[in-house]
Amino acid sequence: MTICEKFKLMMTSFADIKAAIAEKGGTVTGGYADYAKNIRNLYSNDTYAPQYQYPTEKSPIMQYLINLYNRITFCYAVKQEIRQAIIDGGVDVPDDTPFSEYGDKIRQIQRFEITTSNLYLGEYKTECRGQLTAQGGSPPYSWEQTWGSNIPGITMTSDGTISGTPMQTGGYNWGVQVTDSNGKTLSKDILISVRPKTLNFKQTGERSFLYDGQPHTITAECINDSDVEFEIYFNDNGSDVLSMTKCGSNRGYVRITSADKSCYRIGECDLYMSISVNAVNVTSDKVQSVKYDGQPHSFNVELSKQCDVNVKYKTYSANDDTFNVNEDEYTTVSPTEIGKYRVYISSSSYGYIIRDTYAGYNKYFGILNITEGQ
Repeated sequence: MTICEKFKLMMTSFADIKAAIAEKGGTVTGGYADYAKNIRNLYSNDTYAPQYQYPTEKSPIMQYLINLYNRITFCYAVKQEIRQAIIDGGVDVPDDTPFSEYGDKIRQIQRFEITTSNLYLGEYKTECRGQLTAQGGSPPYSWEQTWGSNIPGITMTSDGTISGTPMQTGGYNWGVQVTDSNGKTLSKDILISVRPKTLNFKQTGERSFLYDGQPHTITAECINDSDVEFEIYFNDNGSDVLSMTKCGSNRGYVRITSADKSCYRIGECDLYMSISVNAVNVTSDKVQSVKYDGQPHSFNVELSKQCDVNVKYKTYSANDDTFNVNEDEYTTVSPTEIGKYRVYISSSSYGYIIRDTYAGYNKYFGILNITEGQ
């Protein structure tokens, strides 16, 4: 290999070393003499200073050989400083390692850095534990908080453990500093967050009710915090109500009423209540007969439960479809004339239906006969 080829290879190697330092997050400052210092800054903050400076004197031609010797000596010294810096960074570099491989050796150095940026500590009023982490340098590490507000209920130990029961939620900006066993220190700003506590609820009371005109609500308990105060409401046409009277299916929602309600959030919450229509059976005879006397006669209605009913009449027709009744054909006026009348009975009270126990559907039809008198 010619001198020019060797020189070109050396320059290429220096360029690769510079690139490797930058890839590890380091900053290359100064000339070749500072490369060893730049490498050491990846894992150490010592005040290492280069021992050699690149010859810059302009010598007469007669001193050409002396200048050439100085430059050769300088390059060799810089190479040895770079090699030792890599070794001190924890990577083995045998003496016979080609200078062209030094860049790859630098890439194997583990840079000393704090790896924690955002630490989710835990939930409000819940015991938790977090750990600050670093890499590189010389473990074990020693930690301290340099600035930032304390988190109520939380302490930090010198090994970087942050633990306790947080009594406040939010994000906390901290400045932390780590020191390795060689005395190198690093500082970083991190964010520690404490989230609202997730509350889960289970229903403890009845889910289904029959309509009785009275308000009904859901009873429940908080599974993971017996001290929290809450109420259950229903979403009724956009307005929140605490009880329901009308028939229907209603989902319950939890609203925290404790003084520290902003420190909670609702998790699992399967709350449900239904109010069913109250079915009333007509227990009177389905076919009733009376004697004509010129007076109005009514169908006698006896009910299994008390409610208001509408009783309507029409002239009997064997072709009537009682499943699809047309109420406009009926009248509430009790008949007076001799004849056979179909009777249609329905509830006029909200929440109640009249059920035909014979046919099993939610309508009741009877027959009223007005026959000739004796």
